[in-house]
This record gives sequence, structure tokens and C-alpha cells, in this order.
Amino acid sequence: MSSPVKVPITITGDNIDLTPALSDYVNQKVDRTLGKLSTVSSVSNCDVYLTVNKNPKVEKGHTAEVVTSIKGTTFRVAETSPDMYASIDLVANRLARKLRKYKERRLNGYHGGPNMGENLADVLNSIEDEDDAPAEEEGDSFIDPEQAVVTKVKSNAISIKEAIFALDYIDHDFYVFRDDESNEVSVVYKRNAGGVGLIQPEQ
Repeated sequence: MSSPVKVPITITGDNIDLTPALSDYVNQKVDRTLGKLSTVSSVSNCDVYLTVNKNPKVEKGHTAEVVTSIKGTTFRVAETSPDMYASIDLVANRLARKLRKYKERRLNGYHGGPNMGENLADVLNSIEDEDDAPAEEEGDSFIDPEQAVVTKVKSNAISIKEAIFALDYIDHDFYVFRDDESNEVSVVYKRNAGGVGLIQPEQ
């Protein structure tokens, strides 16, 4: 029997058998990070994607990805390791760190400002890493084009500055958003030379 969770968690597997034990482990780890947020109506759902790359040339082929939205801000984190349970541990810790950064920026006036309410602030303060061990260093990786993962997110119109902040929450080098001034779909991205670039449609 699966353990009850506070946040509706949808688990999708690719090249992996979603056993009851694995599903319970995901629910336990993710709910430990997000569960308290559901009590203050900050998060209503969460998608978890577990993918195994069975190519023998890929040493770290077990990827755990979490996509959720908190107060209109999308968070996407992913971790890869040789073992799926280890990847789940790593991704839960990474999500916790991003949530604490989100809280710091709200206190600094972004993402709706510091008036988040004492309940939300207390919940964000209570989120901690389960394991502070550093992640393993990345080695050479073999990219398999058949293992592409599609991530769909809901996007409200936001400012360019909010979009730049969102780069820290999604583990991508780019972020697609709708500009609240022009109402056009735009892209902010991390430049190889440093800094952030902005792509807007030509008028």
C-alpha cells in the first residue's frame, strides 16, 4: 500500500519499472520537501519523471526530474547518477536548496515581495537537505538523442528580471516566458561568455 502524501505527485517512468517500493520512495522524498507547502496552499501538484538510459556507454544513466510550481514560479530540477534511488535523493536536496533561494529573493522584494505571510516563511525555513554531501563531479557523458525529455510548464506573464531569476530554478541554460510588457513569448539564456542574453521576437 502506498504511503499517503500531501501533494499530488504524478510519477512517470521511461525504461524503468515503477514498482510500489520505488513509487513510495519518490513520494516520501518529494513530499518531505513539498508537503508542508501544501498546507499553506502554495503548491498544488508535482510531476516526477524517472528515466533510465540503457546505453552501455552511459555510466550515469538514471535521471530523476521534478517539475512543480509555487505561487506561479516554476521549479524544475534534475539529477543523474548510476542508481535511481541516489538520483531521487540528489534531486530532493537540490529542490530544497532552490526553495531556500526563492525565499531569500522574496524577502528581497522579488516574486511578489516579502509579504508572503508568516506561515509560508516558516515552511520555507523548515526545508532542509537530508544529506549535505557534495554531488559527484561530472565526467564525460554520452548523449543519446533518443532520450529527449519534454517538459511542459504553465507560464504567466512576468518581467524580464523575474525570468532571469527563474534560470536558477529550472536547471536549464534558458527560460521561455511571456513578457508582461510586450505580451510576447521571449527567451532568456546563459551566455557562454558570461552573463545573460535575451531573445525577443522582431516587431
